Amino acid sequence: MKPQYRISPKGSGPAPTDAEIERYRDPKRLIYNYHKAVMRSKRPLYRDPKAFIVLVLIVLLALYLSGPSHRDKAHQRPSTIPEQPK
Repeated sequence: MKPQYRISPKGSGPAPTDAEIERYRDPKRLIYNYHKAVMRSKRPLYRDPKAFIVLVLIVLLALYLSGPSHRDKAHQRPSTIPEQPK
């Protein structure tokens, strides 16, 4: 069931009844969701194939963006100021 949100100047509407609140209360599911969100798997990143590939791609992208580029030297504009003879 998707939650439906209403934004209006009249207010938020009627409050849910005790029966509706009790219907959605499930402590076991709440604890399960909490542990799933908070507790990360104990498997190291380098052993998880997807996480390892993402980590390697991030490192390679950072090296590519931060490294000196040979293209910068090739595309430099020549100086427009003529040199003075000595």
